[in-house]
Amino acid sequence: MGNSLTDLINLSDADKEIKGVQATPEEIYQQPEMWRETLKIIKNQKEEIIDFLGGQKDRQFILSGAGTSAFIGLSLANLFNKVSGYDTKAIATTDIITDPDAAFQTDKKYFLVHFARSGNSPESIGTFTLAEESSADIKHIVITCNKEGKLAQMGKTVESLMILLPEKTNDRGLAMTSSFSSMVVAGQCLATITSLEKPAEIIENLAKAGELIMDKYSDAINSLCQEEFTRAVFLGSNTLQGCATECHLKLQEMTSGKVVAKHDSFLGLRHGPEAVIDEQTVVVYLFSEDTFIRKYEMDLVNEVKEKQIGLKKVGVCKKSDDELSSLCDIIIEHQTDGIPDDYLTPAYVIVGQSMGLFKSLYYNLKPDSPSEAGIISRVVKGVKIYDRPLFQEKKEFKVIAG
Repeated sequence: MGNSLTDLINLSDADKEIKGVQATPEEIYQQPEMWRETLKIIKNQKEEIIDFLGGQKDRQFILSGAGTSAFIGLSLANLFNKVSGYDTKAIATTDIITDPDAAFQTDKKYFLVHFARSGNSPESIGTFTLAEESSADIKHIVITCNKEGKLAQMGKTVESLMILLPEKTNDRGLAMTSSFSSMVVAGQCLATITSLEKPAEIIENLAKAGELIMDKYSDAINSLCQEEFTRAVFLGSNTLQGCATECHLKLQEMTSGKVVAKHDSFLGLRHGPEAVIDEQTVVVYLFSEDTFIRKYEMDLVNEVKEKQIGLKKVGVCKKSDDELSSLCDIIIEHQTDGIPDDYLTPAYVIVGQSMGLFKSLYYNLKPDSPSEAGIISRVVKGVKIYDRPLFQEKKEFKVIAG
């Protein structure tokens, strides 16, 4: 049986350059191994991390990042709130920059977690600076894929916790792939740092699930991407809504907007967003493995079937059954026990990443750099971060980053 993903990896260097796939396919395929390496890094820093946290349960976790890095927080907040013992919220750096007073309240204490692939985006630098200027009590945790990035360097100037992921997670392609999923795994470990034994088992199972999805279903995903769809909707419940959010971006950015993608929860879809599903729309269901939650999801899936909307339906789950198979055109089963919903994002996001890759090639774009007009870039450009205290004092704008 062929494998459309490894076929790209095995192309000659010349052909890879022509197709623009010198980085992205390999960066998608390496992910399970990167998760295993990330786990090793966290294990080696376990005591340092525990000492840094210091059992300060009066602190709140803020999970921050921009774009894909913000979706890491969306994929982790529920897990943190359930198992870490800390109140946790995800706030994008793009929101912190424009309203830091809402994020950092004077009478509160925070662990500010910075997720960043390169650590060079203006929002990353600006958020760190604003946190230092804030009167709130803030301790920094930097989780990055680039030890040379500005964020990593800033972390050395104050008391902070630095978690550097494997160098290979610093993706060279435009789209964040192994950087995203590996930072999610690092966050999962951070949430459960005082007892890593069970999470370590889950992450190994997760790696096996990711490997199976790529090895068994890459051809099916490639075939799907030969269909003439121009829209896609990704659905996930609770934590998996964060995964759906990242999936939608991967497909949209790697096709340079030729496919317009949306994301929502299963229950949220009925409240207006269902209107986007037309005859050229692929609907991707990221199913929960919780029986109670699945009931709500299946109610929605049956409704979509009854309304006869959408071009193709894709179901992603551990194992299908007759009902689910009758409602979906394509079923992707990871077939791996022992992975709770709150850990599934790194494996399930491979579906969205692969759709982005293969649909980009369908449009004769170059997945490593699909934006032919240069509208989007690997590190965001054009953003200026202004000195907030100076503006408050003198109403003057001074650029401090960007």
